[in-house]
Amino acid sequence: MIETITSLTNSKIKAVSKAMDAKGDLFVVEGFHMVEMALEAKAAKMIFTVKKVLDTDVPQYLITEAILNKITSTKTPEGIVALCEKISPKEASNDRLLYLERVGDPGNIGTLLRSALAFGFYDVILSKGCASVYSSKVLMASQGAIFKLNIKESKNDDSLDDLKELKNAGYHILATDLTTSHPLKELKVDNKFALLLGNEGKGLTKEAIAFANQSVRIEMSGIDSLNVGVAGGILMYELGGKN
Repeated sequence: MIETITSLTNSKIKAVSKAMDAKGDLFVVEGFHMVEMALEAKAAKMIFTVKKVLDTDVPQYLITEAILNKITSTKTPEGIVALCEKISPKEASNDRLLYLERVGDPGNIGTLLRSALAFGFYDVILSKGCASVYSSKVLMASQGAIFKLNIKESKNDDSLDDLKELKNAGYHILATDLTTSHPLKELKVDNKFALLLGNEGKGLTKEAIAFANQSVRIEMSGIDSLNVGVAGGILMYELGGKN
């Protein structure tokens, strides 16, 4: 029998509320699609729903609309929430890797994660200064991609330390740069490479560009730059087929 929770001060509801900022080991996902992906990844620890009970062994609790509104961030919640455990990253093992340096907008992070999954960049590293992978806006924009990617949020203060580790692991470092760079159509890449994307306003740091083995730009006309989420999608699509 599934337990019904009606109190806003219930200990389980307090645990979900606390996890909404994703600063600890737990985080919260909302909506049927996200909950199903969390279940598939075996990340969901508890499910809270106002009506529909899922066919799963994960503990489920029926809650009121008032409780739902307390533990969701969307304006029109679908009526289901899962409390999940963060996924521990593994060592990068794929030939294509995406590295994000100080990308601050959660929507851009989520968009880039979706593109990474779509185009085979299954290992992703975020430098310090990036929006948290587990923030509600990133989760919604990623549409569950976090559950199918190997994502590491770096603890190094300097992104150059990350890049040195990647180069030592055999990755060819490919930076994005609008000036001293190769046009994307002409670029030849090594079989094992890390694509670097930078901050929305400033791009990659000069140090990251200088450290890279190569740099690349998307040729365009009528405008001098693209949103990092759009540019990243184009680059991953094109580069994914080059090796």
